[in-house]
Amino acid sequence: MTEERYEPVSCDYHDQLEAAAMHRNPVELEFDLDGVAQKQRGRIADVYTTEGAEFVRFDSDSGPLEIRLDRIISFREGSEARAEE
Repeated sequence: MTEERYEPVSCDYHDQLEAAAMHRNPVELEFDLDGVAQKQRGRIADVYTTEGAEFVRFDSDSGPLEIRLDRIISFREGSEARAEE
């Protein structure tokens, strides 16, 4: 299976994701994983670049995930996205 070309996200969006990771804020992400839209709550553990694409390491309620930034459909931070402690 060939991976689609990475489409860079805006610097502002990237900065918001990095700030959420740095402050360990609870977030809700909606993202496309293998062609299936999913919505999960958790915390962004890291934002990083590898092999020409940017990713988040996301600690979700169901376990850790690595999600390419251009696969994130929506990102919500704060009390509405509070993860279970």
